[in-house]
Amino acid sequence: MNLKLRLNVIITLILLLVILIGAVVTIKNAANNIQAEIASTAILALQMFDAEILGLRVKNSSLIKGRFVFHLRDLKNVRHLKIDFFDNFGKLQDSNRVKIGSQQNQAPAWFVNAMDAVTGKLPSTRQSVFMADGRVGELVITPDISYEINEEWQATKGILVLLSIFFLVVNIVVYIAVNIALRPIDDILTALTELESGNLKSRLPKFTLPELSSISDKFNIMAETLQSSIENNHHLSQQLMRLQEDERKNLAQELHDEIGQHLTAIRMDVAVIKGAKTIDTAQESATAIDVVVRRMMEIVRTILQRLRPSDLDELGLEVALKELISAWLTRNPDIHLDFHISGNFIDLDDALLISIYRLVQECLTNIARHANANSITISIEKNNSQINMMVTDNGNGFDHTIKPKGFGLLGMRERVEGLAGKFKLTTAINKGVIINIELPSGIKRKE
Repeated sequence: MNLKLRLNVIITLILLLVILIGAVVTIKNAANNIQAEIASTAILALQMFDAEILGLRVKNSSLIKGRFVFHLRDLKNVRHLKIDFFDNFGKLQDSNRVKIGSQQNQAPAWFVNAMDAVTGKLPSTRQSVFMADGRVGELVITPDISYEINEEWQATKGILVLLSIFFLVVNIVVYIAVNIALRPIDDILTALTELESGNLKSRLPKFTLPELSSISDKFNIMAETLQSSIENNHHLSQQLMRLQEDERKNLAQELHDEIGQHLTAIRMDVAVIKGAKTIDTAQESATAIDVVVRRMMEIVRTILQRLRPSDLDELGLEVALKELISAWLTRNPDIHLDFHISGNFIDLDDALLISIYRLVQECLTNIARHANANSITISIEKNNSQINMMVTDNGNGFDHTIKPKGFGLLGMRERVEGLAGKFKLTTAINKGVIINIELPSGIKRKE
């Protein structure tokens, strides 16, 4: 059951409950009115018959051909009471209901039963009739509410028709109102469908309802964040591919220029050795080969260090970072750097170790290129649950509201978030840069 139908059903049930309560109250009031009217009519009838009996006693003319007659047949218009006169032997002598025709506009059985249930059975009133020569019979006055029920039905029927029309109109109005009020849901579903199909520019309009307006604002913020994140990922992927190609190009160029050149020199020295006529010439070429090989080993070591720092595997993170910082300070002697590290990093996974190393390396590279700083502090601390890392400098800083064009900060953030960590950058123009990084320390080394 959808929301629109559910709301209409709830409102319909409430209306039915209100109508039912109103019907019960109406029937109860009608029953009270009937009881009051019939009771007053019965009292009036008894008073009239008392006066009639008194008059007959005075005239002493109530016996006509052995029969006592009140002329009850003439009281057939008294609809609320059934009046019967019985003689001393219980035989009916006169009645105002000698011939009762079918009543017009009779109430339905359910209404009659409801009225009977509320009013109950009304008791009859009996009164003995005495004349000069003694008791001559008995008057029995029985309340008859059938006419009154029919009259109440005629009045109630109009009210029920109005209630039915009201019920129908209210349901139609509520259905239309609910459709209008929930129409923005269709817009929300459409926007979600477009977002699912890849249309990241899908946005919701501003709704008038405060609740739906809040949903619209949150949806648009979410869509903008998702669009920005995907665009950043695309940009990051392009940067990674560009860096990968640049690295391959640099490696190829170094191998060609350095290694190729040295190999050519070795071949020439080997040719000299093969054709040497004296031992001195051969020794000179062998010495040259030794120098070239040493140079090649340094080049290979430098390339391997760029690809994977050997100190990290052989001596651990702390020593590798100190070697990195020492080499960096050699190239930047005018900068003062404080380095602090604490904790046991031996059991950490290789991916986490190399990430910490690369993060520090990227920070130092960015500072050397852009910061124009003269003081740097690097702090790394490991506890049982996480690794806290902070890098600060007193350099130029930058406007953090402007999206950086480079790959460095974006790559650092992606690397940290890829390890389920947190990356926070605080900076302002001429205020330096503070980078706080939190990484989970629960990632263990794989055996």
